[in-house]
Amino acid sequence: MDVEHANKIRDAITKVESLDSGYRIVNYEEADMSGKLVRQSYLIDGQHRAHVLREHFLNTICEPDFQVVVTEKNVASETEAIEFFNVINNVKAQRWATDPNILVNNYIAEMEKRFNTKTTKLIRPGGTCRPYLSVDRLREALKLIVSRLGQEPSKIKAFAQRAVDRNEALLKQTPMLILSNTKDAPFYEKGEKAKFMLAIDPKLKWVSEIAT
Repeated sequence: MDVEHANKIRDAITKVESLDSGYRIVNYEEADMSGKLVRQSYLIDGQHRAHVLREHFLNTICEPDFQVVVTEKNVASETEAIEFFNVINNVKAQRWATDPNILVNNYIAEMEKRFNTKTTKLIRPGGTCRPYLSVDRLREALKLIVSRLGQEPSKIKAFAQRAVDRNEALLKQTPMLILSNTKDAPFYEKGEKAKFMLAIDPKLKWVSEIAT
């Protein structure tokens, strides 16, 4: 949020009641500290107006409440929330050379399409525990190799398919991995049960290995 922009809004209005509409909130499931998925809500449009309102009520006494109009949207993931933010703010497509975060988010979105369903989320926002894969950790790993990531949709889909293939290969190796590495055996067993092995290695070395 740009505090200077919020101050301009504050100086331009004659009464805070005029800031009574245009707020948008997204809801999606996010892992808490224990790894349990909980419903979280984030304000993605109207942050500056909300800041002005917050400051107004913090700095005055006995100000009357008033109603505001808020639009809520349920999305499947953090990535979908970013896409919705871009749509409502008319963000134009940018090349990764200008903003690598956009390219990385596109890769994450394609990965989520391959591994997440309405009932099962193997790739989760925030901190999470193995065998589930943290979006934050995946984003960090992708940023390290962003110069090797293609921008074309076909390249993004190909990367996601290689991730699917790597996961299947690791699942076939799981019995041997359980026997050879007793320390991480519980994680391998959980991964085998979830049919998902991409988060077992905390360093996510596979991300670099399948990048072209």
